[in-house]
Amino acid sequence: MDNNVIEAKNIKVVFSVRKGLLKRIKFAAVDKVSVYVPRGSVVGLIGESGSGKTTLGKVTLALIKPTNGEVLFQGKNIFKMSEKEFRYYRLNAQYIPQDPYASIHPFKKIGDILIDVLKYHRLANSYKEALEIVKDVMGKAGLNPPEKYLDKYPFQLSGGERQRASIARALILRPAYIVADEPVTMLDASLKSSIIKTLRDMLYEIHSSLLFITHEISLLQFFGRNTLINVMYLGKIVESGCINDILSEPLHPYTKALIAAIPIADPKSRETRKLILKGIAPSPLNRPGGCVLSDRCPYAMDICRKEEPILKEIESGRRVACNLYA
Repeated sequence: MDNNVIEAKNIKVVFSVRKGLLKRIKFAAVDKVSVYVPRGSVVGLIGESGSGKTTLGKVTLALIKPTNGEVLFQGKNIFKMSEKEFRYYRLNAQYIPQDPYASIHPFKKIGDILIDVLKYHRLANSYKEALEIVKDVMGKAGLNPPEKYLDKYPFQLSGGERQRASIARALILRPAYIVADEPVTMLDASLKSSIIKTLRDMLYEIHSSLLFITHEISLLQFFGRNTLINVMYLGKIVESGCINDILSEPLHPYTKALIAAIPIADPKSRETRKLILKGIAPSPLNRPGGCVLSDRCPYAMDICRKEEPILKEIESGRRVACNLYA
């Protein structure tokens, strides 16, 4: 699809872990999942820890090679690119991690970190030009005035300032595609909306596409009511659609549980949308047969324990993997 900057098709990622002294067992962290990120759009991956969302995001960045499936960047398989093609891809695919220390050197000054990025990719003809670009991006990322932060080390910044520096490092290249992996999880609630809005405004200015990974579905509302989201559970996408439709009428029982967990002030409204899933999410090592939610779902039927429902479109733009909609 020419409209997509990234197409992850039928991705499966199998990991092997040690069990005991000699035995190793395999499990699928991501199991036959497809995700498409249109040009200039924001796509969300929602799910709790262990759902496979971070693994899938790293596959699209070529940080993890899938066991099966392919990832296309502007129509080309990223795992079969020539060295020249892959260098261009690396320039255009950037990562904003949960922990900013994972992307910024702890013993370099913020200004030097950003200038080095420009130098490595040969995007500035002189130090003076690089410095002007750096100050402009720092200002847009909310590090104002930039001169105050140029000579500071990451450990001298607050958590919010470090994440803004991480955003500046990723967006200074004006990439076509960005993966933001729980970028505000480690921050106070008061800072989350401010940093998400900063990221949104910078994205819109350079027309980049974003894969936003989070366990907080409400954060994606900052990107607009038509933002496409994919809900993941135990390595599978169980529902997808635009956020406005999913928040107003979730279809899959797991999606309903996620939305029911969003804090709201009205106690009566809390009771009407309450959905209790049985127990806790199992380890990916012990995924149940049939539907991945069959052992926790209050609506589970015999068929749910025997057959895995496929993700299918039930109306325009809405897909769900649930036997209730078979």
